Amino acid sequence: MRLPSIEMRKRVLHGLVVFVLIYVALIFRVGWIQVVRGDELSDAAMQSRTREISVQARRGMIMDREGRELAVSVDVDSLYAVPAEVRNAGQWAAALAPILGMDERVLRDRLAASASFVWLKRKMAPEAARAVRELDLSGLYFTMESERFYPKGTLASRVLGFAGIDSQGLEGIEMSMDELLRGEPGAISMEFDAEGREIPQAVYHYTPPVEGSSLYLSIDEIIQFIAERELARVVSETEALGAHLLMMDPSTGHILAMASYPNFDLNRWSEVSPVLWRNPLVSDTEHPGSVFKPVTGAAAIEEGVVTPSTPFYDPGYVRVPGAVIHNWNRQGLGAADFALGFAKSTNTIFVRTGLDLGMEAFYRYLYGFGLTEPTGVDLPGEAKGIFPPQDRARPVDLAVMSFGQTLTLTPLQMINSTSAIINGGYLMRPQIVHSIEDTVTGEIRELAPQVIRQVISEETSATIRDLMVNVVEEGTGSLAAISGYGVGGKTGTAQKTVGGVVSRDQHLASFMGFAPANNPAVVCYVVVDEPQGIYYGGQIAAPVFQTVVSETLRYLEITPEFPDEIQGQVPEGVGQPEEVLHQVPDVTGLSVVEAEQILDQRGLEFTRVGTGGEVIEQFPPEGTEVRPGSQVLLYTERLDEEQADVGMVRMPDLMGMTLRAAAEELGAVGLRMEVTGSGIIIGQEPAPRTHVQRGTIVHLYLSSP
Repeated sequence: MRLPSIEMRKRVLHGLVVFVLIYVALIFRVGWIQVVRGDELSDAAMQSRTREISVQARRGMIMDREGRELAVSVDVDSLYAVPAEVRNAGQWAAALAPILGMDERVLRDRLAASASFVWLKRKMAPEAARAVRELDLSGLYFTMESERFYPKGTLASRVLGFAGIDSQGLEGIEMSMDELLRGEPGAISMEFDAEGREIPQAVYHYTPPVEGSSLYLSIDEIIQFIAERELARVVSETEALGAHLLMMDPSTGHILAMASYPNFDLNRWSEVSPVLWRNPLVSDTEHPGSVFKPVTGAAAIEEGVVTPSTPFYDPGYVRVPGAVIHNWNRQGLGAADFALGFAKSTNTIFVRTGLDLGMEAFYRYLYGFGLTEPTGVDLPGEAKGIFPPQDRARPVDLAVMSFGQTLTLTPLQMINSTSAIINGGYLMRPQIVHSIEDTVTGEIRELAPQVIRQVISEETSATIRDLMVNVVEEGTGSLAAISGYGVGGKTGTAQKTVGGVVSRDQHLASFMGFAPANNPAVVCYVVVDEPQGIYYGGQIAAPVFQTVVSETLRYLEITPEFPDEIQGQVPEGVGQPEEVLHQVPDVTGLSVVEAEQILDQRGLEFTRVGTGGEVIEQFPPEGTEVRPGSQVLLYTERLDEEQADVGMVRMPDLMGMTLRAAAEELGAVGLRMEVTGSGIIIGQEPAPRTHVQRGTIVHLYLSSP
């Protein structure tokens, strides 16, 4: 037998070595892939065959200071398609178009798209979702999303703002506090094959969303409603362009009402002009007019320039370099003191006081009262006051600014500075958010009032309060008087600037006031924009103040300072002595029809809040004495199908379902889920067929841990 040649043996050996090296290399490669990069490649493979469907987080609620709901979120259905599972895009599009209100061609293109996921309709009406489910078309699925709902419609619309399709805040509190309200979205991950078909019994992974924090505002719904009602009335009666009202607690800086008219329905925000979205009380500056005079007076008294008894001679005009300035009525008081000039809102006396105070001190108090910078309120788009730069201001500028012209301020700056003047001299940071609730832990964090600085002494503050009380008792603000309470205030009538020019016939009528006089619980600022006919603040804005603040004091149960006056004389135009006051009857528990009949018989007006059939709360409460024609608010329970979205729902039976099927069932009734395990559902809490609150988290236990 012939042995292989040496050459052949070498080739075999070489081949064996090469084979061994290749084998070793393969082993090394497999080890590298399996051990070193195993997790990375496994994740990549999983990602290539999984699809993640976002589960939108529910926005936190916005409530008034008493916990009444102003903005809530409800879970609604959104429809998406997996095009690879759609058998006939044309037929599916023809069937869906009339239900979804969409163009058939657009739907067909989406259903035939080369994508693994396409939205068809987000945040659907319940009827449309039911109709799509009845079609039972392959490749169509639902997921839950959160939709914003404003149960009070137009109430506080420019304060609350609104949220968009992706639950992002776009205006108002919804925008400024968006980071707290929006929460963190969750997701459902599912496995699909190479052709985009769902893999049966595949692994599901559910990451629950985290609900956003809820806010309690400092605003009170009842006071806000009263304010908006009176603004609508004064605009109608005076044919004004609009009207605004701010009310604060001067000791804390809490904003109790922030109202502008006209307003808009928050549930239909996209249907109105964007001009109405803007909140002019924080975003627009205006000439304050004579309501600014307490600022000049407080600065001058604090600096020792004047006292209430400082004598003046008022001929009706005053000459300053470059101008002759007249009183608003072109009449003079003759010999008078500062207190009388304050009560009669005399421009000439304030011009001389401002000039005696001097430029440096005047600007120092502008800063001190927070008028040179935004207040820092938690609302978007806040503006700040506009003044001539101090180094370029002329004596005529100082003279005119002393009685509230030339300079411009936001209404919020103006009321905040007045609060500092009457509360003992302390400038507060205005607060629109009262407290924040963590919806995960249930912890409520109250935001403490913030003192920025003390601007004037308590003695000066008390002096200005007395001077402002004199305005109502003996001066231009008599129509603001409230029986039983001491009221202080200041009227204002400012010329508007139009196109950079001060207008002669376009005015802002305003009134700034507070009550009770000795210990102010509220300060209120009313501005009426371009009233037709009479345009003086004491005649147009002061009566609005009187009505709103008198009802507010009664609602807050503020004890009258002079109870003997309540049934006595009241100023002319506010209510005549011979008027018989009516007691508000108790209509809670009655049907709306019965309640309205009783109120109508008593000569009282009424407004229905809500869409239910039974009165569950009323304001004013039973026994309150009111003038004929006063408004009574009737709060009704929500009974209709649309409003039931925020009520109780019946728990579906999910046993034996897949996670996707369960998600669709829960989404249909507005419930959320928390998942343990994977596979088929073998347990659930709460139990099937029990009644739970919409938005409740349902715990699902699946077959594989």
